Amino acid sequence: MAIPAYRIVIDFVSEGEVANLIKGFVEIGGKKVKFSGVAYGRFGGQNFSPQFTPSARKSISTVVDDFEKFEEDMQLRLVRGEFDAEPKPGEQHRHQHMGT
Repeated sequence: MAIPAYRIVIDFVSEGEVANLIKGFVEIGGKKVKFSGVAYGRFGGQNFSPQFTPSARKSISTVVDDFEKFEEDMQLRLVRGEFDAEPKPGEQHRHQHMGT
């Protein structure tokens, strides 16, 4: 079975020298499920490791048949930049681009 349509929203990014802490949520199956993770991208290419709490995993698993497949798809979408950046109210959108 295919993964249902979902939206990834990033609402917090820390600024680290080697990696960034990322927080956000996934909108899937009428649910908004929070996640966090670490984004690496300075050396050796882009990588992202999304992390879900046990209750978040359970919530997503009620919508998708294969959580691991969903997690892999989400990781690829994050690396490709297929997400929305929506800072929390009162915060500015800040990040660094390579070469700037």
